[in-house]
Amino acid sequence: MILEFLFRCGHCKRLKPEFDKAGDLLKGNDPPISLAKVDCTEAGKDTCNQFSVTGYPTLKIFRNGEVSQDYNGPREAAGIVKYMQSQVGPSSKELKTVADLDKFLDKNDVGVVGCFEKDSDLKSAYLKVADKLREKVRFAHSASNDILKKLGST
Repeated sequence: MILEFLFRCGHCKRLKPEFDKAGDLLKGNDPPISLAKVDCTEAGKDTCNQFSVTGYPTLKIFRNGEVSQDYNGPREAAGIVKYMQSQVGPSSKELKTVADLDKFLDKNDVGVVGCFEKDSDLKSAYLKVADKLREKVRFAHSASNDILKKLGST
């Protein structure tokens, strides 16, 4: 979900119709993407303070009820839709085979592979970092013994 914190300034007034249009376009998205607004001049003051909103409009992306990151993408409807659709789905790709690993590593782009034998606090922390940095770095993870062996991980 993306949450717009707004005031009644010129920038907010310019963003409002684009944000509304993007919300309408994303209503039927699968999986769903919600856009919501908080007016920092009225009942939303406490919410704006809770999330340290000091400039307007401020856009923040939430995942599982927590702030994942500030939104720094386009400010027109089509750009907001495209950006948010790129945010949907897992931030870390699960690699099940060595072929999956090779395909992931073949791209000429920064990538991080986490190796975990099972679910753990470390894996949860890794996935949270992947959520926060998904725009800058590609993330993948695996529990495959073949992949762990190929990477020299134990």
